[in-house]
Amino acid sequence: VKGKTMASALAEATVMVNDSVIGIVPNTLEFDEGLGEQKILPVSTGGGKVEQVYANDLQSNFSEVKFQMRTTVANVNAVKGWKENANRNVINIAAEDADGKDLTRVFTQATVADNYKVQIQTEGVIDVSFQANAPI
Repeated sequence: VKGKTMASALAEATVMVNDSVIGIVPNTLEFDEGLGEQKILPVSTGGGKVEQVYANDLQSNFSEVKFQMRTTVANVNAVKGWKENANRNVINIAAEDADGKDLTRVFTQATVADNYKVQIQTEGVIDVSFQANAPI
């Protein structure tokens, strides 16, 4: 009798910004699918009863992609360039688990919206956060 195999965790990925592969600090990549927030709203139907109305908050239908980069001159300049590029950045993420299953996401109109900070220290990092369209 064959047993069910255990799923493999995604532990690393290739990240490209504007067609350039970038090095990130391991275990710092995260993103959301940009599916937004949904709410269940009550409406009164009389007699003390309520029904649900499903609401999709379209204002929250954007993605966020976050990772850390080591503080190097090249990385500081790269983040500055992405910030100056406004929402004309494209992020590609490709990952593969131990079983060979692929995960890919492409985020368009990505922008570094926050005021990023540069740590000048031995183990310094830059926290990079992009706002983007939901992935395709």
